[in-house]
Order: sequence, then C-alpha cells, then structure tokens
Amino acid sequence: MSTNRPEWIGEALRAQPEKEIFSVEHAGERYWIKKGRPTGSKRVHALGYRLTGLPFLRPVERKTAEEAAAFEAQKLRRLHLLGLPVPEVIWSGEGCFAMRDTGEGLSGRLKRADRVTGDRWLSGVVEALSALHRHGEYHGASQIRNFTVDSEQNVSVIDFEESFEEGADLKALQFRDLFLLLYSLIRQKHETDYPALLADYMERSGNRDFAGELAALYRRFRPVAALVSVEGVRRRLGSDAEILHRLFESLRG
Repeated sequence: MSTNRPEWIGEALRAQPEKEIFSVEHAGERYWIKKGRPTGSKRVHALGYRLTGLPFLRPVERKTAEEAAAFEAQKLRRLHLLGLPVPEVIWSGEGCFAMRDTGEGLSGRLKRADRVTGDRWLSGVVEALSALHRHGEYHGASQIRNFTVDSEQNVSVIDFEESFEEGADLKALQFRDLFLLLYSLIRQKHETDYPALLADYMERSGNRDFAGELAALYRRFRPVAALVSVEGVRRRLGSDAEILHRLFESLRG
C-alpha cells in the first residue's frame, strides 16, 4: 500500500499541488488525500502546562510533515484493524496518504441540528472516543471538529497526527482527549446535558475516575474563575478563561 501509488491519486495530487487535504471521486467512491504537516507546540504552551496543568496546553511532539503523515497513516491502519471507527487508509507514501470518506464534519452539523438529533450524534461521539480508550489508545486532538457522521448516522474519528513524548502516561492522554472534547463543545456554545455526557463517557470507557480529575482541575482553576465575572478583568484574561469557566459551570449541572 505504501509503494505503488495508484495513478488516479497521482493525478489528484498534481491537480491540487497547494492543498494540504482535499477530496476526490474515484470509481463512484469518495476519498480524501491528506498531506503531512509539521506538529509541535510553542514553548509558552509547555510553561503554561507546568503552571496550570490544563490538559489542552500539554506539549505535542515535534514531527516533520513527512513524519506526521507516516505516523497518522500507520496509526489509522492499526486502529482500523482493531475495528475502531476511523477512516481506512488505502495508500500512503511521499509525505501523504489517501483514505476513504467517512462523512461530514460533526461540528457544522451540530450547529444546524435540533437537540434530539444533536444528542444522538453526541452519543455516537462518546462511544467512538470510549472505544479508542477501551483499546488502550488515545486521539490527541479530539475536538468535535475531528468527528464525522455519514448518511447512515455512523460516527467516525479523524485527524490522528498528534503524538506526545515517549513514556507519556496513557490515562493522562485519555483525560486530555475527554477535556478537549468538552472544551470544544463549550467553545461553540453547544447545548446539552454535560453531566450526563460525562457520566456516559465514564461508563462506556471505564475511566470512572475522570470526574474526580475534572473536579481537581476546577479547584486549581477556581481563583481565575472568580475573576471571569469581573468586567475589564475578563477581557484581559481572554476567551480561554471564559470558556473554561463555562465548561466547569456546565459540568456542575
């Protein structure tokens, strides 16, 4: 799969030399071709993570574009063989790979959906993330924009290019996944029952101690949260602090 590039993929790459990711139709099916992009975090993120412990600030491993493409393609193949809801990679090489389409991005769909439909899709998101975690895996970038839903309402997970330092604690990375998902939903102001969503995740994944970790994180964040309601201070703290405040308030029910 990584040596003989199909001609139609070569033609698509020549037709779209500037695009990092794009879709292409072939033999009545839709595929996505993705070129690698460098990964890594700024030093300020590492400092922020040490000072606050906020999961989304945990530094991402540095990789070149070629390394990132090879890493993601290999991980997708491994997860697909496990029967997990991820795209099937049909070819990889030359710093890019091709995979089958898994539907439309859920972030946009949720903005247009009614509450019942949205909650049904979120149940699929929780099951997809929980399935990864039950198999001893992590996502690394589990914002709602990295989930898709197809015409048969099947939810899949995409974008696995991010990785972390060797020896990183798996449970910590899985907690980061959960936190990023919740944070992204709050960021786009999606309305749902967040305590129920958290309980559903803990039951399906087996990570029942994550509620306690969220509570401990809130205790560390509480002094900042108290300032969010102060006009003038809120603007100086920036949007992240306000989103975090809304997240913890939502989890309290």
